[in-house]
Amino acid sequence: MTLSSTSNETSSPDSTAAADAARTAKVHALTQNLLSKSPIYGLILADIQLAAVAAGTVTLWLTLSATHLNSKGGLHGAVSATIVDFATGLAICAHDLRERTGASVDMHLTFLSTAAAGDTVLIRSTAERVGGSLAFVSVDINKLGEDDSETPVTRARHTKYVRGTKEP
Repeated sequence: MTLSSTSNETSSPDSTAAADAARTAKVHALTQNLLSKSPIYGLILADIQLAAVAAGTVTLWLTLSATHLNSKGGLHGAVSATIVDFATGLAICAHDLRERTGASVDMHLTFLSTAAAGDTVLIRSTAERVGGSLAFVSVDINKLGEDDSETPVTRARHTKYVRGTKEP
């Protein structure tokens, strides 16, 4: 997959392209910062790839290895929660370009199926609403089929406390 950026904003093509490029660069920089500064992200998500960025939404992909699996050989729930935590911060950044993306308040994950070592999962994270105090973000983790079909693996909702994280 290649990194791309899309936007629904109405403005001139040049200004939209510049805004999209700036948004993508900001999210990419946050991705690298989180991976380098968080031992857990660095361990579990070292191979995660940013595929696309749009206003309030990021798409990532990760090819699973033994590191990501539970004792039965499927995607571990704790790894899913780590992916959700990571991806929601990126979606909040994609919303308004903030570098600090808050602290978890509530996280709900629903496990719909599984994925195994060698499978690639596509992660879509969307900041549904970012307010002055709370951000509400949804995440879908889907297993990619050889025909680019997607099978839902995990659906999540994550609420983060964001007061004071946006610079004036």
